[in-house]
Amino acid sequence: MIHIVLREDFRNTVQGFLRHSTKGFDCVRILSYERLFARGRAPMGHYIFTDFDRLDPAAIEVLARLSDDLRARAPQVRLLNDPRKVLERVPLLARLRREGLNRFDVTRLDAGERPDAFPVFVRSEDGCGGPETGLLRNLPELETALEELHRAGRGLKRRIAVGFCAQRDSRGLYRKFGAMNIGGRIIPQHMHCSEHWDVKWASNFHDAGTAREEIEYIRTNPHRDALARIFRIAGIDYGRIDYGLVDGTVQTYEINTNPRLPRYGLNGNERTEQRRILIRPAMEGALRAIDTPLPSGPDVPLHSPEYTSVNRDLHRHPALHRMLRRLYHAMR
Repeated sequence: MIHIVLREDFRNTVQGFLRHSTKGFDCVRILSYERLFARGRAPMGHYIFTDFDRLDPAAIEVLARLSDDLRARAPQVRLLNDPRKVLERVPLLARLRREGLNRFDVTRLDAGERPDAFPVFVRSEDGCGGPETGLLRNLPELETALEELHRAGRGLKRRIAVGFCAQRDSRGLYRKFGAMNIGGRIIPQHMHCSEHWDVKWASNFHDAGTAREEIEYIRTNPHRDALARIFRIAGIDYGRIDYGLVDGTVQTYEINTNPRLPRYGLNGNERTEQRRILIRPAMEGALRAIDTPLPSGPDVPLHSPEYTSVNRDLHRHPALHRMLRRLYHAMR
């Protein structure tokens, strides 16, 4: 059994995929961090840890100890996204820049740093909220944007400036690619196109030509080797990389360790159906490959009674937990 561990309020990233899974695909179970910490013990099995950007350092230390104990119990256990190795957004982008794989920088604004090159945009270091400003062409525009964020009640804490690095095609379209890594298998998932620099699903443009291009991308997996190297650098065994191409070179924008897996229900159009035929079997096959036999045994205790007691109270009152999370995000 594979336990995919995520924040309770972000379990919908996986639920839809499992709900529409192929008959007989039952090797994955969702386990929330809230429930895990409330129980104070973990069932024996393979684990996929996610949502690192939504956890505090104490929780990550608990997961690191749990990983050690699971490996001691069963050395053959598969633990994807080792808590000690995963690079989150800022350290990952900085590392890729140092190694010459990315052409743009990331700057921590709350440390008083300012970017050396423009254009940039401002966003939160954590989560998937996306840009909080437009493209800023110089330092005065950046300072003005920061003042506007301050007036809106958003301070500099955990905010970063990210360099913009993308290219339009001959029709003026930007492309953003997304590919999953599941236990070392690189699985292309989508190619989004937009006239807007911030390429999102909501602004996604597709016609017959781009639809064919997307299917060809999924079939041929042309950037497999480059993406595998980036995932190794990131220490991420499960997640989706979002990236673009500049002069044919992969530019990594982020790696989400708890991405929304495609649902592929029964009401999709022709493009969705083609993607379902190509992508779902690959994802299910990659997950099945992780689910190797393990010896049975008792649950593995967590070594953090103080931390688990706090989360046990929150788990007993889910409405309170949801309210606190909404308040937390509103104040950021």
